[in-house]
Amino acid sequence: METKSSIFSRARAVQSTPKKARGFLSLPPELRNMIYQYYFEADFRCEIAAKGCDFRVKKTKTVKLWAGAFQPGTRTLQYIPKPEESAPITIRISRPLGRYTTVQGLQTHWSSSLFALHIVCRQIYAETVALIYNKTVFVFNAPQRIINFHNVISRPKLEYITSLQLHYSNYGCPGLANDRIWREKHNASWIRACGTASRKMVNLQHLKIWMQVHDVPLRFNLRVLWLLPLLQFRRLTQAPMHGGGGSNSGTDTRAIKLVNVDIDFRTRVSNHFSQSHRLAEANNDLHRLFGEAIRLAILGAKEEVAMAGFTTAWEGEYAMWQHHLGFAKTGCPEICLLGDESVYWMRACLCGNLEVDQHDHARFSKNLNDTR
Repeated sequence: METKSSIFSRARAVQSTPKKARGFLSLPPELRNMIYQYYFEADFRCEIAAKGCDFRVKKTKTVKLWAGAFQPGTRTLQYIPKPEESAPITIRISRPLGRYTTVQGLQTHWSSSLFALHIVCRQIYAETVALIYNKTVFVFNAPQRIINFHNVISRPKLEYITSLQLHYSNYGCPGLANDRIWREKHNASWIRACGTASRKMVNLQHLKIWMQVHDVPLRFNLRVLWLLPLLQFRRLTQAPMHGGGGSNSGTDTRAIKLVNVDIDFRTRVSNHFSQSHRLAEANNDLHRLFGEAIRLAILGAKEEVAMAGFTTAWEGEYAMWQHHLGFAKTGCPEICLLGDESVYWMRACLCGNLEVDQHDHARFSKNLNDTR
């Protein structure tokens, strides 16, 4: 028996047509990527520090004599000022991250803010989030702000970061023995902060550090306590170990990323000895050479290789100035540290395993608290 056809048997479900993208999002992805590359071409700088911090390098004030001031018509004596380098676009974040309020949000000047494009819609944010972190230089000057930054920002976004700048100042020598604990806490905070940064910013390529050392007396070698936080970044310059438990396959094929390290090393005697030109030149050159030794140590060089340039100058060209400079015994890899610093160096970064250093540090802190 044949079924009779009806108009209802030929009815079909109505299919909703997707909304057609208009404007910028209607462009092909290739063109949008080209526009993004152009938009994020400039250098951007994000300073996570207090409002009163001044990161600008103070220029030396000099007096120059210009003969053209009395003969302005002479072409050979005309003064041509050098063009000033354009400063990167900078934003300062002084409030604690993760504590956003409506009042602070309304005070944001989006026209002068970094990357206002990413707040247009979710799709543009998803397409540009990698460039936001990749093209921005992040600047820190306190360990707690570094730790807070890593607690708020998700790990995938931290892996996009390629440039980091640190303004690092050690605690120095406390005047009272009871205040020594604050020196240990300060150093432990920097070790924890730099260790976290080196483990989570796995694609870091550019690292610049401004160092200000307040120790008395000065000891120039790679086994000092205040240098241990910075040596945590050696893990970014060491080839991954194969066959470990880090991945299911037992093989880690990540390439070494950190290739550019810049160190600006200063102490309480930097730019001193102005009465003697040769002594001042020796002092400044030794500071530069030790900064270079720190740079090589972070890049993975062994202790003897990193200190080769400094040791050669210290024991050779500038040996006659050792007494006048007043440094402690320095430049000798075989130096045996005294007191608590030897505990940190038992399994130091220059000898290999960075993770063991963390256990030594925890055990040392526990013993230190028990004795107190």
